[in-house]
Amino acid sequence: MKTAKRLLLPGIHGLPYHSLKPIWNVLIILVASAITIPVQVQGRIVPANPTLLAEDTHGRLERIGLGDDGLFLLYVWGTPQEMGLAHGRLLKDPVQKHCDHLIRAMSQAMEAKPEMLDEVYAATKPHIPPHFTEEMQGLAEGAGIPLQTVIRCQMIGEASEWHCSLFGAWGKATASDGHTYQLRALDYNIHAEIQRFPTIIVHVPKQGHPFANIGWAGIIGSVTGISSVPLAISEIGDDYDAANDSFDGIPFQFLLRDILQFDENLDAAITRVKNARRTTSLMYAIGDGRKGRVKALQTSRTLCNIFDWDNLEPNVQTHPRLEDVVYWGMSWNVPRYDQPLHDQLKVHYGRINAPVVIENILPTVRTGNLQVAIYDLTALKIWTANARAEGESGPLNAYERTFIEVDMKTVFERAIELARQKGTQP
Repeated sequence: MKTAKRLLLPGIHGLPYHSLKPIWNVLIILVASAITIPVQVQGRIVPANPTLLAEDTHGRLERIGLGDDGLFLLYVWGTPQEMGLAHGRLLKDPVQKHCDHLIRAMSQAMEAKPEMLDEVYAATKPHIPPHFTEEMQGLAEGAGIPLQTVIRCQMIGEASEWHCSLFGAWGKATASDGHTYQLRALDYNIHAEIQRFPTIIVHVPKQGHPFANIGWAGIIGSVTGISSVPLAISEIGDDYDAANDSFDGIPFQFLLRDILQFDENLDAAITRVKNARRTTSLMYAIGDGRKGRVKALQTSRTLCNIFDWDNLEPNVQTHPRLEDVVYWGMSWNVPRYDQPLHDQLKVHYGRINAPVVIENILPTVRTGNLQVAIYDLTALKIWTANARAEGESGPLNAYERTFIEVDMKTVFERAIELARQKGTQP
């Protein structure tokens, strides 16, 4: 579920602590008995089948999937400014509409003025690498909107809390095909209409390696994504170390994106998180396709605990350890989600794969109402779905909708070739 993170704007700039109010005063709480009853689903996996929409000097825009379950597939390449410019030009109308809507909707929900996001940015700015600033400048120019609007849009994720679920499974847990799988299920109040304009942005940067940001138009930070290495990320927000929370660090979405863009393996990614000036209470899963392993991280400004399956915490009755699996349901120690997630992983142990997750695990646990991504880190494939937006048809929750299967190996190869054809890559 989604609540506003009770974060503090620390003593920087003389600001007092801010307790951001819940984004919605009434949250839908699913009782445990309801969670264990699967919703009705049908065969819900379709191929990407891309259709060209538009091209730019440093980008190409396609549409993948079917009807209201489709999404944009945007390729961008070049310098940070060039990639941002192509993003803004090729998705100009969606970026304008989405950024404006997000800022207004989230400000109203948090009962705060948009200037609150400026305060968050002021605290994080000293820790934001230059390539993000350059890309935001390009995005603003390309979309024809103020840079401040783009910046505010990026800060929304840092100022609020995403209560989500995740798992990583490999080895004995996936013995039927031997692949490494990872889940990223994003739960948020879908009435905020964040699910408008879902977009996979495939970057071929001049520095780093190709990666895909699975999100929405106008967003450059990562909450969901996979790299060509391949590494994949999952994330959950919490408040277990709220007393030490601070915005005086790198926004987590930029930290996660740097993992995708620059890190060559799981060890490098974990080192990046350990060494970062972190901000708030966040839990991650980072998967490595070459290593065939997923690690779980419990972090905050002061904490950075790294877990494998055999030391996974909390080690309690409703969250027992399972060999070759790391998992958390909705947050840290939430029995009504941990227990059914564990039980489903155990029921399907040895044959966990994307169809099993889509047809059995997600509908039973009922997690991923806003967005779901399932990564096959061995085959370099993803399956993704988004919640129904206003004016669309079909089921409301992402986990109930049709999933698009995307062969990321082919996508990354195509992205590199496009960049070469345009003369921006060696």
